[in-house]
Amino acid sequence: MLKLAVLMFILVAPTLAGTFVVGVLAANMALYSATPIVVAVLLGVVAAAPASWFIARAILNQVKPGQARG
Repeated sequence: MLKLAVLMFILVAPTLAGTFVVGVLAANMALYSATPIVVAVLLGVVAAAPASWFIARAILNQVKPGQARG
């Protein structure tokens, strides 16, 4: 489960961080300093940790042990 969660984190973290940065740029919050962009990236990375864990758990719940694959 941990390996799948780490793989999901690698995909989800940049996606959420980029989405939050686009939101900050669209709202013109980063006109005078880069602090809002850094905060948006950090929030995206922090939010990706539980999201990747839930995604990994959902994937593993769909594939039952012993189920035929193919």
